[in-house]
Amino acid sequence: MKRAFALLIALAGIAQAEPASLQLTHEPPPRHLRMRPRRTAAASSAVPAPDSTADIKAPETIEPTLSTAKEALPLGSVRDLRRPISIRFNLGYAVDGTNLSGRPNMNEQEVHAEEFARLRAYALGEGYWSSRGVFLPSLSTYFAAHFQIAQPSTGFNHLDPQQTPLVVGPPVATWFERSGVEPRAAWAEVKDFLPDPRLAPLRLRGGELYVYGPWVMHMYGALAGWEGKLVRATIYGGSRVPDYTNGGVLDRKDRAGIFGNSATFDLRALKTPVPFTIGIELLRFTATGADDKQATSHGALQLDWRPRKDVALISRFRVLDGEIANEHVQLRSRYKQVTNLVFDFTHRHARDWRWDPSVGNTDILEAKRYLDLGPVVPQSLISGRAGTLIKENLDLLVRGAFAWDQPASEQDRNTFTAGYVELGTALEMRLRRTIGLGLSGMTRQTKRTATVPGEIPDIPNVIDPLPRQFGSELGESGFTEVGATLRMSLGARRLSALVELYGRRTRYALDYCAAKVIDGTVDPNCMSALDTGLLTQDTRGGGRFTLDAWVGSQLRLFASYEISSQLDLQREISGFKSLRLMMEGIY
Repeated sequence: MKRAFALLIALAGIAQAEPASLQLTHEPPPRHLRMRPRRTAAASSAVPAPDSTADIKAPETIEPTLSTAKEALPLGSVRDLRRPISIRFNLGYAVDGTNLSGRPNMNEQEVHAEEFARLRAYALGEGYWSSRGVFLPSLSTYFAAHFQIAQPSTGFNHLDPQQTPLVVGPPVATWFERSGVEPRAAWAEVKDFLPDPRLAPLRLRGGELYVYGPWVMHMYGALAGWEGKLVRATIYGGSRVPDYTNGGVLDRKDRAGIFGNSATFDLRALKTPVPFTIGIELLRFTATGADDKQATSHGALQLDWRPRKDVALISRFRVLDGEIANEHVQLRSRYKQVTNLVFDFTHRHARDWRWDPSVGNTDILEAKRYLDLGPVVPQSLISGRAGTLIKENLDLLVRGAFAWDQPASEQDRNTFTAGYVELGTALEMRLRRTIGLGLSGMTRQTKRTATVPGEIPDIPNVIDPLPRQFGSELGESGFTEVGATLRMSLGARRLSALVELYGRRTRYALDYCAAKVIDGTVDPNCMSALDTGLLTQDTRGGGRFTLDAWVGSQLRLFASYEISSQLDLQREISGFKSLRLMMEGIY
């Protein structure tokens, strides 16, 4: 016992001794081991200098410098926005094809292989170039262009003994009818160029650009903007870029003048915040061309009220020549961070534009007539959708809509604004965050007020009661579609694949029938009359496979293959096939 007590006293005396008398020995670190670099080291943080008094120096890869930190970024990282020059390009190659089924068309006529192209290939691409502070610290530039290389498909008439070549239609209708380059945007902008810091939110932009007002405008001109916390405002002017004409650059006539301004007041930026945001937009089109298009004035007022963090009520009113043309109200709400609810109400008046505020002429030869949707009929639409997350791996979406037209008379009804009831749902289940299985379905039942009950009889030597142009008798009476998806993803900007399948059944409103004449009286029962071969319904299906892969952080590869089933309304062909190959580079 005495020996143990003496040992404890000796150890306590050693502990109270000066540490300078201690000599610690270490074995040198193994040369074949290296510590992994710290990938999470922020580039903006300062790198601490190594301690020169340390007896043992750590490997150089423990704390990477700014240059080694950039090299250590993982694959799929986002491009550094501090680079003064950014370049992006897309190159693609597409092949469309179909085959003859050997059956006659809907007119019971035999279709020959030379009447249309069964295979067509074309190339397309886009390029973007932007700079920030290259020529001047306050100067930014942007340029974007699109190009396509397409060769018209040729064939010949099998009844022509000379076999003269002629241009035939492609297997799939596309807008790639000719080769060439189309510029999309080319502008320069200066910002924070004045010595007074109070004018820092001011920016000036000029060139070929897009402006977002009551309608998205593509124009040649200039824009001045103010980007403040309380007030955001723009004023712009120029001439419209003729996107919907076929002429050359010098002989295009669609040069409507565009002048407008907009202002947004965010009252939440006040010292005492008010949960309102008010936006005002004004736009004017001037007369242009030899046809003297009528100048029009457009305006929009938007009110955004957010009384709570998870509730937003947004209303928008659009005015055409001083009269209300369209109203839209939207209510957004969120419940427990995983459930979103959105309700919309839209009402359009008869004075509203069809799809473009400048469409007002009656030139039937103009290229943009392909989007002619007929006369505008007042219509109201109520829709709602809800989405939620269940058990962190199951997404559920439900949507419903109800639309009804409000024409002034029965003659004002048309096929594009018929009322309908729509219901749809979608479900996606994720397995281990890599595999996702989705199912979807939607049905729409259209209400059509036909002036001709039942079917349209085809009576010889009698004026048939043909539907008028854009009549409400034309079009589908309802459709139902279902779909399934299988998705695989290894992470954002890495590798993903998608398989989609769909099926659709459409029912049409009217069908022609051949009427029998019995004892001088037309048989009113068209269903028991001669069959004309026209269908009252159409069933089709198809699928698509896509592959999206990133090679490093600057090269993306995309491939897509689509196929459809045989179409009941085009029984002379076996279906459509399409292959798309794209490559995207980012610098």
